[in-house]
Formats: sequence, structure tokens, C-alpha cells
Amino acid sequence: MTNNKYMIITHTDMDGIGSAAIYIYYRDTNPFKILFTEPYLLYKTLEKLLSNKKVLDNVEEIALMDLGLNLATIDKIYEYIKTLIDNNISIEWYDHHIWDIEWKKKFEELGVKIYVDTSTCATGVVAKYSKNMRDKVDEEFIDEVVSGICAGDLWRFDHWRGPWFLRLVRRRDSQEWRIYVTEKIAKGTIWCEEFTNKVVERFEQEIRAYNEIRENMIVKTIDNLKIVITMQHPLLDNSFTAAFIMGRTDADIAVIASRDGKISLRSRGYNVRELAKRFGGGGHSRAAGFKINTPFIIRLKSFFNKQAVMKYVLSLIEEAIIKS
Repeated sequence: MTNNKYMIITHTDMDGIGSAAIYIYYRDTNPFKILFTEPYLLYKTLEKLLSNKKVLDNVEEIALMDLGLNLATIDKIYEYIKTLIDNNISIEWYDHHIWDIEWKKKFEELGVKIYVDTSTCATGVVAKYSKNMRDKVDEEFIDEVVSGICAGDLWRFDHWRGPWFLRLVRRRDSQEWRIYVTEKIAKGTIWCEEFTNKVVERFEQEIRAYNEIRENMIVKTIDNLKIVITMQHPLLDNSFTAAFIMGRTDADIAVIASRDGKISLRSRGYNVRELAKRFGGGGHSRAAGFKINTPFIIRLKSFFNKQAVMKYVLSLIEEAIIKS
């Protein structure tokens, strides 16, 4: 494959990697560049991109994938994308998160081609809506990749590859590993020995991590909602952590907090997207997140008291739920 004048900006998880891989597979050419980012950091990624003359001179198209919008950053993202379009760079956006109607309209009026489909994962959105430029497509390969990744990302596990794909790429992984997995799948390889070795290693690590999580969580009932909170574990995907602590406590909402202020929410029935929006975040009704500025004193206390951050985050969530 040869270089082409397009680049990809995608999420750091497996669904983001799968989206990029399918897009590259359909284009049958390597992108000029791939950037991995979190939704709440997208505006910083775009800001940095605009200062890179080499990219601006060599890129004609940018495809964004698996990156939802939130109230805290939407205005900055809008301005940066407008600048990119003013520089004659076309923008496509593939996502499966919930978009407010006015958000979609706002970006479409700029000229952004938006493909939002909440019935599937982002990999499925790219497979369904992106343009195919190959002479021949292996439909069985596409179906296996989409089904496997969606099974894990959407937490429905209706395909045997779901738990494997979910563990294959995590947000703390290196850029080199993400690129490696993306390139492998983009070339038509669903699985390989290196993938198996990575996942088996993580299975073994998870067993030890669950014991640590079990000893470090707080349960509180707020307005008839049972909430359980714990700290993010570097060896566990947040969705696995949430499922574990909700199962252990029969909670309605699981909160996974980090010292740097990143908060992940999961639920059985409560609309956590609406809760996340109150903090400038977003996501899905059953899986959402937001970012807070954790006070320095709280972060300092956390080195001596493991529950300091959890108690602080829980107080914010309690206030938000009571006011709703």
C-alpha cells in the first residue's frame, strides 16, 4: 500500500483501533498519519494539529472515529474544525455515541460529513458508511471484525471474540502497540499469535487485580440509587471493573475514578449520560464519563488515604443527583 493524503483521528480503545483499521482496509492505502486521543482531549489534539505545517501541507482529508462530543469542549472543537475546513481539508466523522440534534446540525453546516449510528459500535459505523475503494472486499472478514469488536465494546458479548478484542487494546497501551494492531487488522488479519500472547498475559493480571479492587470500594445510597465507587486499576478495563463491583454490591451505578480527575460511569438502568453532561461530559445512557479538576489537597491526601479521591468524587455525584 502507498501513502495517501488523508489522516485518521480515533479513540484509544479497541473500537477506535477497529474503526481505523476498517477505514484503512476500505481505502486500500495507508494514511499519512494516525492520531489516538480521548474524547475530552480531542480539542487539544486538533489544536496541536493546526500548528503542524507538515500535516496541513500533506493532508486533504481527516476522518474522526469513535469520538463523542461533550459540552465542555464542543466550542473549541468547532473552531478548530472550522479552521481545518478553511484550509481546504475535508472532515468525516464516524461515531456511535449520542449526539444532540443541535450538535450534529452545527457541524454539518460547516461541511462536516457526519455518520452517527447508535445501533452499533464505531467499527460498525465505519464498516457501514465509509467509502469502499478496494477491488474486492472480504465480507466475512469485515463481519468477524465488526461482530467481535462490537460484542466487547457494547458489552453484549454475543460473539466469542468479544472478551478477547476488549482486552487486546487498552487505553494505557503504547502508541506502537496500537499502530501494530491497527496495521495487522487493516491488512486483513483478524487474529495472530502476538494478539493471543497479549490477551493471555492480561487474563492472568486481572485475577490479581480483582482482589485489590474488592478491598477498595465505597457503597452509598443516594436518592434511592445504590452507588459503588472505586479507583481505576491500571490492569483492568473500566467496564470489567464496573461489572465486577456492581455484581459484588448489586449497585445501580458504578463509578470508576482516577487521581487525574477522569471519571467513568456505568449503570444497570439509570441514564448516566445525563449525569455526565452535568459535569461537561457525555457518552451512552449506560456508559459515560467526564473529567474534573481534582483539588491538589485531595490528590495529596490520596497518597495517604486511598479513599480520599473516591469520597470527593462521590460528594460531587451526590450533589448532582440531588439537584437533578
